[in-house]
This record gives sequence, structure tokens and C-alpha cells, in this order.
Amino acid sequence: MKRLLISVLCIIAISQYFWLQWSSQPQEVAEFDRVALPDYQITALNRTEYDPNGQIHSKLSAQSLEHYQELEFTYFQNPRYILYSSNQQQSWVISANESVIYDNRQLELEGKVSVMTNQPDEWFDTLYVNRLNMDLTAQTISTSAKVTGVADKLTFSGQGLRGNLKTQEFELVNQVRAEYFVKQ
Repeated sequence: MKRLLISVLCIIAISQYFWLQWSSQPQEVAEFDRVALPDYQITALNRTEYDPNGQIHSKLSAQSLEHYQELEFTYFQNPRYILYSSNQQQSWVISANESVIYDNRQLELEGKVSVMTNQPDEWFDTLYVNRLNMDLTAQTISTSAKVTGVADKLTFSGQGLRGNLKTQEFELVNQVRAEYFVKQ
């Protein structure tokens, strides 16, 4: 009986020792990487940018903005960009579900991207694409995704696009298809 009692006490003592050892180790608390947190956030953003002569260059509105200084990018939710020509006419309206700006110049738009001209004609009105890259300074656009376009007398599609919003020159890269409508 004594042996059984001593064995049980030994097991309890050893268990107690290991339990204290494991419980005294510092608990690792998951810390968020500060880089992954935005430096600042803005909701219901409205911004107007002017050129050196005081003329409107562009307007931007977005549901929200998150700026990441250390990662050097800014994220927008439901952005809408309005670009103006040199004669102060609203030239282009570009919208998407989300966008990211790198270096205050390179813009990546994703999700239901549309590029509309303010002066539609029978040859061009709106481009639709799921992903679009844009150089804000040069006002050039490009994508490797499927592109669809509509106008008064024309619909077109293709895989990939390169274009210049200033000169209004666009090139569909691959698998180009167009339908011209004759109205009577």
C-alpha cells in the first residue's frame, strides 16, 4: 500500500512540476505587422487637382481611401476619376470597384472598370474591362484582359488594349472583333 501511495505522489509531483514549467513560459501574442495597417484612412473622398495655371486637371471621388506610407501605395474603394482636357472640357470618366496608386503616378483599376468619353460619337463611347493599368501623368492605358467597347454604331471586343487618352488613340491587341450597325 505504501508503494502505491508513494507512486501516486511521485506521479502527481512530476505532473505538477511539468505543468508549472509549461504554464510559466511566456505566451506568444500574435502582433499585427504595423506595415499592414494603413497610416490614414478617409471616407467619402472628393479631391480636385489643378495644373500650375490654376485650371482643373482632374477630379477624384471614392467611397474610401487607405494610404500605406511604408509600402508606398494608396488603395481606393469605388473610385471615380474625371480627367479634363486643356480647354477645361470634361474628357474622360473612369470608374472601378477598386484601385491602387503607386508613386502618385501608376494607377491599377480592378473590377467592373469603365472608361467613358464625355463626347461620345458613332465610333466610341465606353470601354469595359475587368482590370486596367493607367499612367496618370501621360494618360496612357493598357490591359491584357478582355476588353469590350460600345458606341452609337459600333460594338467591339478584343484581348488586350493599349491607348492614349490625350490623343484618343486606342489599339486592341489580340482577338479583335467588331460589329458595325447600319441604322435605317
